[in-house]
Amino acid sequence: MDELPDGTVTLLFTDIEGSTALLKRLEDGWPVVLDRQRGLLRSAVESNGGVVVDCQGDAMFAAFGSAGAGVAAAATAQAALASEGWPDGTSVRVRMALHTGEPHRTADGYTGIDVVRAARLCAAGHGGQVLMTEPARLLSGADTIDLGAAHLPDMDESEHVHQLVVPGLEQSFPPLRRTTATPLETLDERGSFDERIDRATKEFEQRIQDTIAEGLERTFNWPFRKGHGD
Repeated sequence: MDELPDGTVTLLFTDIEGSTALLKRLEDGWPVVLDRQRGLLRSAVESNGGVVVDCQGDAMFAAFGSAGAGVAAAATAQAALASEGWPDGTSVRVRMALHTGEPHRTADGYTGIDVVRAARLCAAGHGGQVLMTEPARLLSGADTIDLGAAHLPDMDESEHVHQLVVPGLEQSFPPLRRTTATPLETLDERGSFDERIDRATKEFEQRIQDTIAEGLERTFNWPFRKGHGD
């Protein structure tokens, strides 16, 4: 992948919200929708000077030499997805995240904490939403909505998150989701078997805590958890 940008790179992660339910609903029609979604995303990436690093299932990972190009690609892609005439009244909503950093270049892509940050941020978003880290916002100069600080899974420090404003598209979304990374993160960030077991255990414990908190909230009508992913 000699065409991949080096140095300061803007990473874009995307995936379809509710893809499993959509697959079950469309059945044999799912491959057509998936291919069209991929085509729209790839066109937006490549027309703005980006490179698709990887594509698995309904998730895509792309890289850009500038934050401005990444923002333009994300905005173009969301506009195209929103205006597409999907079959059977289907709504294909894709969450996206942009992060600018200096990921480690490998023979077939990138690795490092910057890749993890972008993937984790994508997983925290909602369909139709484009989230951005502070570096991506600063370097792109994009028009954004400040969502404040959020704690992403396994990150040592909180992340200052912004939402890209795409004119003509939806701007109001629920609070950030507390979840794990997108599937593409596992390509280079899986770690050893023991590390994966440890992460899985922590995630299972977190789900138990969330379930207990939700039950307390419903019973006592009191917010036992912090909002916006904190």
